[in-house]
Amino acid sequence: MGYLADIYVIKESRSKKMGIDFLNHFLPFRKESADEYEIPQYSENPNQKFNNAEDLMTFLESNAEYSQSIYWRNTEEKSLNKHGMIFYTSDGNMIFGISRNADMSGNLDTQNEDKCLEEMKVYFDTEMGY
Repeated sequence: MGYLADIYVIKESRSKKMGIDFLNHFLPFRKESADEYEIPQYSENPNQKFNNAEDLMTFLESNAEYSQSIYWRNTEEKSLNKHGMIFYTSDGNMIFGISRNADMSGNLDTQNEDKCLEEMKVYFDTEMGY
């Protein structure tokens, strides 16, 4: 098994469309990593439950006070992008993430990761990312 590097970009948005478009662009063949989502996340007494990420994203779009983490696994084995993530922050932002194959041969070549970060910055029209 190889190593993965995580690349993130933040946007001041709660748009479900932006989230779906991101996934369709960077992870078109995907499977949700969870079977169920609860609000608040990790609560012993949740006040909402969702059976899929899209319904959860609809809820989070208009309920900015909740933070949430959603993960997807890429089902296309040959893709460099192995996982997609969207983190909803309690201040109304979204952090978009990609876990990508990383070169850990000891030569510190980050060209692959740098390319993904640049693609994400261009896609989201932002300089906020790492």
